[in-house]
Amino acid sequence: MKFSTRQVVVAGLLGSLTVALGLMPVGGFIPVPTPAGSATTMHLPTILAGILEGPVVGGLVGAIFGAFSFYRAQVQPNPIAKLIFSNPLIAFGPRILIGVAAYWAFQVAERRWGRVFLALAGGGVLGYTAYWASFRIGGMDAAAGPWRAALAAIVGLSVAWGLWVIGGRQKGGAPLAALVGTMTNTVGVLGLAVAFGYVPLPAALAVAVLHGIPEALVAMVLVTLVHSGVQAATPSRARS
Repeated sequence: MKFSTRQVVVAGLLGSLTVALGLMPVGGFIPVPTPAGSATTMHLPTILAGILEGPVVGGLVGAIFGAFSFYRAQVQPNPIAKLIFSNPLIAFGPRILIGVAAYWAFQVAERRWGRVFLALAGGGVLGYTAYWASFRIGGMDAAAGPWRAALAAIVGLSVAWGLWVIGGRQKGGAPLAALVGTMTNTVGVLGLAVAFGYVPLPAALAVAVLHGIPEALVAMVLVTLVHSGVQAATPSRARS
């Protein structure tokens, strides 16, 4: 496959940014007291690579992210995180798929109905997550069912409204790509960790809530801002 000069440059820049984030004491990996050991912002260059230059470039930058995950596992003080990311399938697989998933989500959202899809997908995912989280916080009390449903509805509708507003100001591709890319990373890593027996399902779901939602929100804001800046600074002929 032949790469254009632009693709090589973008892959080099975003790959270098991934390396820089990975080497920073706090930046790419943010230590938190959960089984995963850290939250991450290293998926952001991979998402940008996917939506700017396609799934192959996104996959390459994601592989760099995966390489750092694998390397870091060898010096990781958290024994569970060390076990998880010493598995090459977990360290590399979901990371490579981030850029691929972000690219296709971006292509879908750039269609006419992308704004509707963005609002429904984001509101539905985060509303359901809030519903599940209420069980973790309040236990299995059946009497609290209506309150849990109300909480999920409020969260889902609020997120859907927010995404609808974002999509109205610009096409919804970048924030949806950020959401899908982040969820690909979170679900991929935790799903494989559960499948290999490294982490029990309840713990994985707890990490998904604690990590997935904040990481997704940060990604949606930052990726949208960076993508808008790149589009504004790039002549239309250079984008094509």
